[in-house]
Amino acid sequence: MTRIAFYYDPSCPWCWITSRWLTEVQAARDVEIDWLPFSLALKNGELDGEDVTGHLDTHTIAHRTLRLIEAVHQAEGIDRGELFTQFGKSYFIDPELNDDDFIPAVLARMELSRSYLDELENTDRDQELRQHLENAVEIAGNDVGVPLIIFETDDDQRVGYFGPVIRRLPTLERSLELWDSIRCIATDSDFFELKRDGRRRSKVKTTKRLFPELL
Repeated sequence: MTRIAFYYDPSCPWCWITSRWLTEVQAARDVEIDWLPFSLALKNGELDGEDVTGHLDTHTIAHRTLRLIEAVHQAEGIDRGELFTQFGKSYFIDPELNDDDFIPAVLARMELSRSYLDELENTDRDQELRQHLENAVEIAGNDVGVPLIIFETDDDQRVGYFGPVIRRLPTLERSLELWDSIRCIATDSDFFELKRDGRRRSKVKTTKRLFPELL
């Protein structure tokens, strides 16, 4: 059994692709995933309305969504990973939805009360979200974003890595090869870092094959 924590922000297409890769891996490998929130709006100090990244609007929508996810998780006992899947499917894949109606659509599809929409503005949730962020940064360092995976090493230490950043969803065979390779190096206590420059646009729509009902 490999246990990992995966930190996500619902606005990040790179994070979405990596998360779908992990769901395919989990179905074929003995992996336990703790899905946890990582608010980029909090990380970048954008809750006061200052656009420091050029992504203020999407980061703000994502942060409000994380407030709602935490509320539903605590009240309904629904796993954060399932909630992330439902919101991500509607945000990234469903061509009929936009930023104004994807959240109510998810609540309706999951047969959840529209009263949870009030949680979008519930700033009391921000303390919980900040604690999750601080937990991630304490392990992985401050110079990280999402996707972020925290592994347990062979000597029972916890180490966090930004990535893998995947441009498109791999085939299942390639996904498992990638997982086996990353798990091997990530759980080695002597491994530190891999980097590559020249990021291109994400191919987020390649994850559509996981959701045939939306094709």
